[in-house]
Amino acid sequence: MKAQQCSNCSAVVELEGHVFSSACPFCDSPLVDTELVAASPPDVVVSFDVDKTQAARLLRGYLEEQWLAPNALRRAAKAESVRPVFVPFFVYNAVCSSEFTCRVGIYWYRTETYTTTVNGKTVVRTRQVRETDWHPFAGTHARRWYDHLVSASAGVLESEANALEPFDLGRSQPYAYVLTGGVEAEVPTIEREAALKTAEQELQQLAYSAIASGHLPGDVQRGLETRSSVEIEAVRMALLPVWVAAFRSGEITVRLLVNGQTGEVVGDVPKDKMKVGCLFAAGFGLVALCALAVVALASLEGL
Repeated sequence: MKAQQCSNCSAVVELEGHVFSSACPFCDSPLVDTELVAASPPDVVVSFDVDKTQAARLLRGYLEEQWLAPNALRRAAKAESVRPVFVPFFVYNAVCSSEFTCRVGIYWYRTETYTTTVNGKTVVRTRQVRETDWHPFAGTHARRWYDHLVSASAGVLESEANALEPFDLGRSQPYAYVLTGGVEAEVPTIEREAALKTAEQELQQLAYSAIASGHLPGDVQRGLETRSSVEIEAVRMALLPVWVAAFRSGEITVRLLVNGQTGEVVGDVPKDKMKVGCLFAAGFGLVALCALAVVALASLEGL
């Protein structure tokens, strides 16, 4: 924690060590730690399109769909439960070059003669049978990727960040204090080296998927293996809009995230043990009922 004095009312406010922008709780004036942000300045900011009321409504809809969740949790999403955060992301432009090998299969059809019985008589018929010829195949693939995002916040897991995407960076603006003032904003808490490793792994997986889905000949493929290298061309820091909501469910704290641009809701919701038990009991009862019906039908047929 660090102390920051409000320039409007002179109140001293405690901010978490990774937060450089917030609002004064006494007068709602913007607070910006200029020294902290100067040490790791963001390049661009994407503004919120989803307001607080909309975010709460989206959360309620998401929770209502989780019908196995505890009822108290499903009713917990209120406007005062959500807070806006500008979350830092590393943004990469890169070229991924790959070499690959696999086996490709080409279909062909042969005519097969067979016999069958029709109206008590044996008849000869033909049918088409599909066969596959397999051939080794190798090649190369290269693609330039733009605006690949990796979470720079230890508070937003990369899996959560991927689920929140996409964000439209085409609508970003060059960073200025006024764009984040009054809203909590974070400096990166993920090391650049760790984020770079994540970016390389994700881009290599994207290259694999691109090769598998649209770069191979033949009718069917198997055994695809790739060897990819990633050349980073540019790295930027972007502050992206995320609504964060935390709810209590018994002893468990549930955290949900809302994309402040698109309204996409992300988060795991616990299941009510009693509801799960009732669902299991209902399923077991249905299976037992079907089994009894089968036994009763068999008994009637034996009469």
